[in-house]
Amino acid sequence: MKMSFKYLVLAITLGLFGNLNFAWADGNPGDYLHTRTYVGVVGTSISVNNTGLFSGTNYSVANAPSYDLSLIPSLSQAFGWGILIGHREEVYALEVSFWQSSHSATFGPGVISSSYGSPTTLASSFSGTAVYSSINVDFKRYFLTELQFQPFLDLGVSYPWITINDADIDASGNIFPLTLEGLGLNLGIGVEYYINTDISIIAGAYQRWTSFGQFTGSQIQANTLSLYGTNTSEDGSGLNFAVGTTVGFE
Repeated sequence: MKMSFKYLVLAITLGLFGNLNFAWADGNPGDYLHTRTYVGVVGTSISVNNTGLFSGTNYSVANAPSYDLSLIPSLSQAFGWGILIGHREEVYALEVSFWQSSHSATFGPGVISSSYGSPTTLASSFSGTAVYSSINVDFKRYFLTELQFQPFLDLGVSYPWITINDADIDASGNIFPLTLEGLGLNLGIGVEYYINTDISIIAGAYQRWTSFGQFTGSQIQANTLSLYGTNTSEDGSGLNFAVGTTVGFE
């Protein structure tokens, strides 16, 4: 599914949810809470699909204005952390969060071709490190709101970027970090348990469909990834999990 279609679906869904909000603006008098602004922290588990762009055998080569080779690794599943701030009105909440995690990065084996010189063979794989960061904006719809234990659905967008150490090489053999940038669509399901109206425990699973179409290397700045080793997909999607706590203010 192309990212443009995903964002169209997101826009339509948010519009429908917005219309429902007008219908239920007064909420249910028996709800456990009605209005709440909150902050929180979460522990995360981040995975990136290794069958598309992040298979460990993809790369991008530029020969002008100077030679620049960007290696794209496969990434291990990793645990991380996040912070969030949000506001809830009746059954709806709007939330902004920042997530970050550190991953093992594996490159190769594979063959790199370029008009700059003869093909280079990576006979075996080698490892490095990468940091995955993401800013997320999510819209939540809560259910069973008269209870302290409330399930929710989550729909949102994300701006992720991955900084990969020792993944960009120039003509002199100098090695630099490589940053990949993307856009994502989030769909999640979770539960929130309110210990009281101020403190809650939250847990959720989130499928994030992400396309990483831009990169920044040593010579090329924010260019489209147009040359690949073995795969033209920009997919960096993954299933993510988060568990944490929030503190609210009515």
